[in-house]
Amino acid sequence: MLHAAINWLLATILKLGYPGIFLLMAMESSVIPIPSELVMPPAGYWAVEGKMNLWLAILCGTAGSLVGAYANYYAAHYLGRPLILKYGKYVGITEEKFAKVETFFHKHGEISTFIGRLLPVVRHLISLPAGLAGMNHASSPPIPCSVPASGAPSLPI
Repeated sequence: MLHAAINWLLATILKLGYPGIFLLMAMESSVIPIPSELVMPPAGYWAVEGKMNLWLAILCGTAGSLVGAYANYYAAHYLGRPLILKYGKYVGITEEKFAKVETFFHKHGEISTFIGRLLPVVRHLISLPAGLAGMNHASSPPIPCSVPASGAPSLPI
């Protein structure tokens, strides 16, 4: 059964190609939890087999991850604060708690985002607080890009 699942995964990544790697990695960096560990290693396998280019797969994975992170960032930046202030009370987020989180993120947002991008599950959502806080783009693009760029090569290799 495991053998069949691996073969299906390999065939799917090969069939989807580079656009599929881009799309799946964008989804991985947004709120859709598709683990990059299921996307990049098959791409590496196909690179070794000569059916994909390793560097193009890494580029597509990194670019997809960046697009997904920015989708979260902009959604939170333009929609998040009003929604949280309006509906947060229904899930235990008061204005006071939200103000404390904002204050913390304004002080420690860059390092929190960087470390958050390294942690499973957290990495899918860390761009949301960055967007809510309006994190500076001069420092924030390297953060979502540096982590997948450093991790993406290790996954397929």
